[in-house]
Amino acid sequence: MTPEAVIDRYLETALKQPFDAEAFIRLLGTDADLLSRWLQLLGCEASPDALASALQALPESRFEDLAVAQALAVLTVSGSVRLSFDQWQSVLHSSLVGERLAEVLGLADPVAIRWRVLLAASGVHLPQDDALSELLAFRGARPELLEDASPMHRLFAVVESLDVAEPLESQDTASALLGVTPERYQAELAEARARGEALLDQLGLEADRDYDAAERLWLRLQVALVGRLLGAAAPDPAALLDTHALLCRRLFGRVPVLLLMDADRTRLSEPQADGPAITLSSQSSTIARCVRLGERCELVDRADQSVADRQLLRRLQSPDAVCYPLRDGDGQPLGAVVFAVDEDVDQETLMALYAEELARRIGRSRAGGAQPEDALERFRRQEERRLRVLVHEANNPLSIVNNYLHILELTLAHEPQAVQQLQLIGTELKRVAELVAEARHVPMPEGEGQPGVLEVAELDLNALARQVVALHGGYAANHSVALAESLSPGSLVLRSDEHRLAQVLNNLLRNAIEAAAGGTVTVSTTAGVFRQGREGVMLGVADSGPGLPRDVLMRLADPKQSSKGDGHAGLGLHIVHRLVDELHGSIDVRTGPGQGTSFSIFLPIDAGVPAPV
Repeated sequence: MTPEAVIDRYLETALKQPFDAEAFIRLLGTDADLLSRWLQLLGCEASPDALASALQALPESRFEDLAVAQALAVLTVSGSVRLSFDQWQSVLHSSLVGERLAEVLGLADPVAIRWRVLLAASGVHLPQDDALSELLAFRGARPELLEDASPMHRLFAVVESLDVAEPLESQDTASALLGVTPERYQAELAEARARGEALLDQLGLEADRDYDAAERLWLRLQVALVGRLLGAAAPDPAALLDTHALLCRRLFGRVPVLLLMDADRTRLSEPQADGPAITLSSQSSTIARCVRLGERCELVDRADQSVADRQLLRRLQSPDAVCYPLRDGDGQPLGAVVFAVDEDVDQETLMALYAEELARRIGRSRAGGAQPEDALERFRRQEERRLRVLVHEANNPLSIVNNYLHILELTLAHEPQAVQQLQLIGTELKRVAELVAEARHVPMPEGEGQPGVLEVAELDLNALARQVVALHGGYAANHSVALAESLSPGSLVLRSDEHRLAQVLNNLLRNAIEAAAGGTVTVSTTAGVFRQGREGVMLGVADSGPGLPRDVLMRLADPKQSSKGDGHAGLGLHIVHRLVDELHGSIDVRTGPGQGTSFSIFLPIDAGVPAPV
């Protein structure tokens, strides 16, 4: 059974605003009980992508009710022995060993494999997941009977042997069934252990092992359950105050002071009361500072304190109090709640949890009934579009790396240029890392989003062009395309963003190679070009393909689904147009039936200086 510390972190993640679906799914993937209940509830196979899609379809209020219900179900199963945190961590480690071995074997979706290993090792059966059912069907088979079985079954046998008292048994099983040497296997065990520690740290679990998880979990459940009452009352100020008072008498024995922001977000006051109104910009009020900073503050009834604060302390009939800020999911201030301090009873944890829940309910009611769902749908569309772009951009360098890895297998032992090729591959791998890092950025609230900050530096466009052409040599050979260069003599120096220029060239060159199968593609540069009073250079990519039809030309810059089939997102030219615009350049296209296609890009000498209006 799930340790209480994990259930507590699960509830905190599930109810946090704004909701982080990625963090929630990451946490579920560490615990067989919670994961299996969500998969069974939503009818999903053991796949992060499938679970993410199903969760996305749930209305927010329904999701929260289900999240609390799942926590209660895991917590209250009778007749079950709850795992210690160390035992739970050991099961997680075994599943991470499965993930590492899946990567060693080159299996698809190692994280989904880790989930299935975690569930199968815990004896969980999901009727909708055939792969998991097969693992359970042949669980416990002797290793010698698995020599011809699928890699998944052989991998699972190795993971299961980790539980055996003899430490060398899993190593021998890995060698016999997977062909993994003892040295490699020990290295993978160490890597799995390191991943587990990093995952616990990312989830905030490692630091929590020493606190009283059972007490905090019980408090969190109480607050989550009473939150339904707060949510129902929140749209009506009078009902909110009555419900707030009722719940706080039950939880704390007395009613704290609730202060809410006015419509202009400039003053704090008690709803439907004649008490003090505190200006948010006040320099004397500790409560105002608490709300401005978004931090818990202590209040003491002293002569040098704000009179408004001291008035509220008198209202609480206490010389000491603690103030918690109330903020919505976007971090905007909603108000504050001020609790009297009882020196004989420690209620700090409960106060903090109640303040979080109160802020969540008030924030949602102020956002309006239909607005959250509209915002969620808008976010979903923007996120899907953004991720399609990132995946498309990541595929370009990855395909190049794969081509060169094949070339290196043949040439590494004999060719002196192998070191240079490795350096080129390293450059592309670095670019992949930069692209993946962009996935952490929150999309802009409207439209396509604003461009990031240009990283302008001096570069040689000719050198960059030669590098990109060289990187596409293997890809061009696979399409029987001859690559040619027509570059301006010497160096062609300009100040621009090399990363964005590399993206532009990669997209155009890859598209040209695919269009000109059996033909030629030429990359060119021209110095001394002037356009609208600006000095610049011209970068060209021309192919001998069939040309672009008129309807395609009319929609050239629009993101769309490609008609090329699998592996093509239809976003290359859309990305090129966006990047060229960010570089303060312009792009022209010349094409005709049977005449090929030529892209000409004007780039200013200094991209750090915007075009004159």
